[in-house]
Amino acid sequence: MKKLTGFFILVSIISCSTVAHSQDVEEVRPGFVLLDVLLYRPVGLAATIIGTGLYIGISPLTALASIPEPHDAFVKTGKILILLPANYTFVRPLGDRSFPYRPPQDKHRPVERQSDAETYNETYNMAVKPGQRPVPPKAPGVPLLRHP
Repeated sequence: MKKLTGFFILVSIISCSTVAHSQDVEEVRPGFVLLDVLLYRPVGLAATIIGTGLYIGISPLTALASIPEPHDAFVKTGKILILLPANYTFVRPLGDRSFPYRPPQDKHRPVERQSDAETYNETYNMAVKPGQRPVPPKAPGVPLLRHP
């Protein structure tokens, strides 16, 4: 009976183990690494600096473009002019040829954020339901003032 139990434990351990999947590893050529260090990284740094200047220069136009919905002109402009060259210059591994460089998604997950209105309503309990009178916000530790 002990041998049979040991056999089943061994089979369950072997069947539950994970198998590593092989991934294609691209060879890094020493010539490209040298070209990357001497040419592509300095050009990427210059593109980041120029993109930052352009971002500051066209910010009034971007402000006009963000008036209608969806109000994300600054985010899109910043991604194109600053973040893409900066990621290519500073985040991309040495010898990687991918452009635009996108970090692996398992390491960098986008953070979900509540809207400012939801945060304000939750903090100050200002959400008014139909048929309900508005309640003034209560600051912690401060009593409400009453008029005589």
